[in-house]
Amino acid sequence: MFLLRPDKPETEQDEAMFDASYKLFCERIIRQRLLVNNEVLRMGQLRQAFIDMVKANEGVDASNYRQDLLKKRLAQDFPQLAFHMPTKRNVCELFFAETLSKDALVDMLPDPSGTETTQSSELSQTDSDNETGRTKCQTTHEDTRTLYTAALFLKRLLSDTPGMSCPWPPTSENVNVTESQTVVPIGLYNLLSWIIGSTEEPTLDHYVNIDDDVHLKVLSVCQDIVYLASKGRKQTPKSLALGLTVRHLTGSSRIVSLLNRLGHCASWDTVLSLDTSLAQLTLVEGRDKIPKGFSKRTPTTLVWDNIDFGEETLSGRGTTHHTNGIKWNFPGSSSLARAGKLK
Repeated sequence: MFLLRPDKPETEQDEAMFDASYKLFCERIIRQRLLVNNEVLRMGQLRQAFIDMVKANEGVDASNYRQDLLKKRLAQDFPQLAFHMPTKRNVCELFFAETLSKDALVDMLPDPSGTETTQSSELSQTDSDNETGRTKCQTTHEDTRTLYTAALFLKRLLSDTPGMSCPWPPTSENVNVTESQTVVPIGLYNLLSWIIGSTEEPTLDHYVNIDDDVHLKVLSVCQDIVYLASKGRKQTPKSLALGLTVRHLTGSSRIVSLLNRLGHCASWDTVLSLDTSLAQLTLVEGRDKIPKGFSKRTPTTLVWDNIDFGEETLSGRGTTHHTNGIKWNFPGSSSLARAGKLK
């Protein structure tokens, strides 16, 4: 048996088919987009745009119109066009004006990840849309420059940020939400708020207003960026408070070190130094100093107990043994007692 090529159907495609739509296609797409605007388009885009114009002007489905026929007609009618076949087989042939420079060609190249169907529909839009429309790669190139410029601006802000200015060791007055905001540049805070869609207020004069719960999360991420940009040289209220809290809750150096590697808190050595400095500060201030919130000559209740951290160490040494206490009093109790005696 022999395989025979089937006879060509009588309705074989003619190069001159859809002549009216072809002339309109050449005027709007080839002359305006390729020759005037110096754009770079794929063959698949051109074919789809031609099919759309045939459908819109003649009401005929030209989806079976072969791509090689359209290319042959364009090559005959527009010798000033250049063709380029990319090395990737899944990327269509590129069409552009031969006068286009190499640098401009690189900037105008369409994004290979884009789909031809979506891009070809853009070619068949109205003339006003075509005048303002740009290829996908152009937008990507401009966006890259915009993002890079913004990154340099933020980098300069981060380098100018002094970090925590309080004396060492920082106390509870220096490690709170209000103080955390002072180490975060306004530009960084507002940018993250815009990215997550919490606000649409375009300003760099002040911190934008967002919900309180989102405010804490944005402030947390911003402090991580400040800590990371300084390579750990600029401590933040979060980096110190989180490390100290995790140490007190777990006593695990591994957890603190893991959080430090992820850029969320200070190193284990820094946390130990902070804890030691706070203890020394308490000794310097004196044993007779009354903590804030307590009153003299008032009945006071004290509860103390031994609490050991039991840190995980390789040798078993270096664990913390200390005593915790609870103290409370009622400022109004003494006045009530005196009032009872007077009666």
